[in-house]
Amino acid sequence: MRILSIDTEQGDASTQLRYPPGWQRTEPEYLLEDEEFFILEGSLEINGHLYTKHHYAHLPKGYLRTSQSSRTGAVALTFFSGEPKVETADAAGPMFDARRLVEQIDTLAAPAMTAVADDMDTPDWDPSGSFHKSLYEDPYTGERTWLIGMMPHWSTHLCETHPVVEEEFAVLGDLCFPMGVFRDGGYFWRPPGIEHGPFCTWGGALHLIRCKGGPFATQWSESAGPIWAPDYEPILPEEYERWVNDTNGYNSEPNY
Repeated sequence: MRILSIDTEQGDASTQLRYPPGWQRTEPEYLLEDEEFFILEGSLEINGHLYTKHHYAHLPKGYLRTSQSSRTGAVALTFFSGEPKVETADAAGPMFDARRLVEQIDTLAAPAMTAVADDMDTPDWDPSGSFHKSLYEDPYTGERTWLIGMMPHWSTHLCETHPVVEEEFAVLGDLCFPMGVFRDGGYFWRPPGIEHGPFCTWGGALHLIRCKGGPFATQWSESAGPIWAPDYEPILPEEYERWVNDTNGYNSEPNY
C-alpha cells in the first residue's frame, strides 16, 4: 500500500494498493467501511466481476464478498471511508445499503458529458475541450466521484474555489498549475476554501476527482492567465516536504 493521504483520527485514507499475481481471499466476508477503487493496472476479481484497466467500483460497508482474487496482479487507486476492518460472514452486513452500491463501471464505455456540469454552471466557464464522466454520487450526502478529461492545449484563465474537500489523482497526461506540472501519478488533497488555478495542458490529461463533505460547487475568479512552464513548488505538510528533493526532472519535457 502507498498512502496518498490519511485521517489519522478517523482512519479514512486514499491509497494505491498493489495486488501480487495469484492473490486471493476465499472466505466470505465484508468490510466495516466503504471501499472505492479505480484500476490503474492489471485485473481484480470480486464476486465474479472482473475489473480491468480503468474499471471503477464503489462497494459500501457491509457488501458481501464471496470471492476475491487477482490472477495477473493489479494496482488499484483505492479509497477507504475508515480503517478497513474485515468481518467474516455468510451474508451482507446489517449496515449494507444498496443505494450506495456501484458494483462495476467500465469507464471506457461510460458516457461522457461535454456540456457544462451543474456545479460549474456559469457563463464564465467554457467547457470546450473537456469532458466529465460521473461515477458515483452519494444519495444522502451529495458527495461525488467523477473523471475529467482535457484535450491537448486546453487552458482556462479562471481560478476556482470549492466549499468542500476536493482530491484529485492524475491518471494520464499533464496539467500545469501555478505550483508545478501535475503529471500522471500525481495527487492532491485540498481542504475547502482554497483558491486554485488557472490551468493548462500541453498534451491532454485524464484525472479522477472526489469531493468530500457535501455537494460539490464552484466559485470562479479571474486570473492573469495560465502558466505554461511553472516551477515545481507544491504546498505540502512538513512530513511530505522531503519528497520534493527527490523530484529531479519532474518538470522536464520528453527527450525527443
